[in-house]
Amino acid sequence: MKNICPVCEFDGLDEPAYNTLGYGSYDICSCCGFQFGLHDDPQKIKGIKKWRENWIMNGCEWHYKPNKPKNWLSNQQLTSLVNRQYDK
Repeated sequence: MKNICPVCEFDGLDEPAYNTLGYGSYDICSCCGFQFGLHDDPQKIKGIKKWRENWIMNGCEWHYKPNKPKNWLSNQQLTSLVNRQYDK
C-alpha cells in the first residue's frame, strides 16, 4: 500500500505522514519537499495548506529530482488533489 502526501497527493511516501496519534513521521515528501513533523508545526492544517499554496505558486517543482517518476505530470496530481478535497 502506498502512502499519500497530504500536501501534494504524491502517492509514494516511504511511510505514513502521521502516526495514529497524529505525530509527524519526519519523512520528507520527494515531490513537494514537505517534512512531516517539522513544516507543520505548530498548526498542522495551516502548515499543510501554506506549503501547498507555495508549492503550487512556484510551479509544482519536483523537490528531489532523483526520485521523480519519468511520466510524472503535475496537472494530473493536482486534479487528484482537487477531487479529493471535494470528496470529503
